[in-house]
Parts: sequence; C-alpha cells; structure tokens
Amino acid sequence: MDNSAGNMKKESGQGPGNTVLVVEDNPQAAKLLSLYLNQAGYQTLIAQSGSQALELAAQCSPMAITLDLLLPDIDGWEVLTELKAIPRTRNIPVVIVSVLDRQTLGFRLGAADYLVKPVERAELLHALRRCIPREGENGVRRKVMVVHTNPDELNLLAMMLAQENYEVIQALGMEEAANLAKCARPDLVVTNLLAGELDFFSLLESLKSAPETAHIPVLALTSKISGSAEPAPEEGRIEFVLLQENELIEERLLAAITMRFRKTGFPPG
Repeated sequence: MDNSAGNMKKESGQGPGNTVLVVEDNPQAAKLLSLYLNQAGYQTLIAQSGSQALELAAQCSPMAITLDLLLPDIDGWEVLTELKAIPRTRNIPVVIVSVLDRQTLGFRLGAADYLVKPVERAELLHALRRCIPREGENGVRRKVMVVHTNPDELNLLAMMLAQENYEVIQALGMEEAANLAKCARPDLVVTNLLAGELDFFSLLESLKSAPETAHIPVLALTSKISGSAEPAPEEGRIEFVLLQENELIEERLLAAITMRFRKTGFPPG
C-alpha cells in the first residue's frame, strides 16, 4: 500500500490477516477509531472516501469494515449496498459508525452492527467481536433474512440475531422479502406470525416460485397451527416454531435456528 496517497493510510497492529478497514473522512475521528483498534491488536487501513473504501475492500479483503455514512463522494448507504452486491466483499462484516441514527435502514441493507457517534472504545470492540467470525468457523457466517410488517419488531429481531454473529438481512413485508431473497440468497428466512399481518402463504409461494429461492428453508414463529392451514413441509423446508404463553422469543428462536442449520449441514453457531 502506497502511504503517500495521502488519504489511504495503514496503521500498524499485531498479526497478519487481522485488518479492519476504517472508512471515515474526518482525520481526527479516523485516528481515534484506529487507536482503539490498534490497542486491541488489530491492524487498520483508513479510507477517507467511499470510492477508496470500495477499492481497498476489494484489494485487501479486510476482516471487517467500520463505515461512516457522511462521505465526500459516495454516501455510506451506497458504499454498503455496493459492498453487499460484490461477491468478493459481500461477506465482510460492516459496522456502521455514524452521527445518523438510522439503524433500521442500516440493518436492512446488510450492516452487521450499527453504532451512533460518539463511540466508546469498549462499544466498538464489542461490536467487532460480535460480527467477526469466531475461530474455527472458517470465515463462514450464516445469512438469515428476517421478515416482519412492523419496522420496530423487525429491527428487534435483526439486532437479536446480529448479536449472535449471524449476518442479518431485514425485509419489511412480503414483497420486499421476495425481492431481497433473490439478490441476497439467505441461508434461512425467519418470520414472526404472531402479529398476524403478514401474508405468510403468499411469501412461501413467492419463494417457491423462483429458482433462486425455492430451496431456502423458512422458520415461522407462531403460537398455534391450524391443521387445515399448515402447508406441507416440502422436504423439511418449512418449519413452525411454536411459542408457549409468556415464553421468551429469543431463547426459542435461537435454539430453532441452531437446529435448523445443523440439519442442513452448517456448523453450529
């Protein structure tokens, strides 16, 4: 890397393959984030524009990216969308670090975590530990799409799964879910039927009708199943997760996801 480029900088750290790309156009903010990361043993690369961020991400394949949204050329939303669209960079975890509080949109576009400035050292490091694949996972992070009709409930489900080291895609409603699934190819679709507003059967039909999504398994949270309404579990692709009264969604859902991935050959989370 040519450090003379001025706005592409590399800070020293410990260990090869331990690099975090810091995308931040404010020199003082970039320096502070790099200091936090270097002290924790990470190497850092700094990009001060969106175009440089995309270039460095493709060239260097960092283990994670911190992304500011207010950049001088391409805005951070566009950078995130581009990163998730390119095969070489789509699996790199992206932690948004911004003064903008737009968490729902950030998670929906594929961010692994979202921090609102000012960010403390412990907060940043905790976010990275959550989203960087643990040793022994061979860099594979399972991709889960969550579908809901309520933006707040959708965000809660997404944050819960992101904390468990899943790559999360948010879809608000059936139509968005069907379109995003074709592009993002999630390993699993999770939806919450307790609100009763989602057209679940239309969602299943949309997924089944497209070759890109026909194989994706679906977990549906519910409190009851009507025998006449339950669809055939085509090759185990559809599975209902029954919740008892006062049962915590988090515990039941995470257990169901773990079992689902074991059935399909993924390593346990």
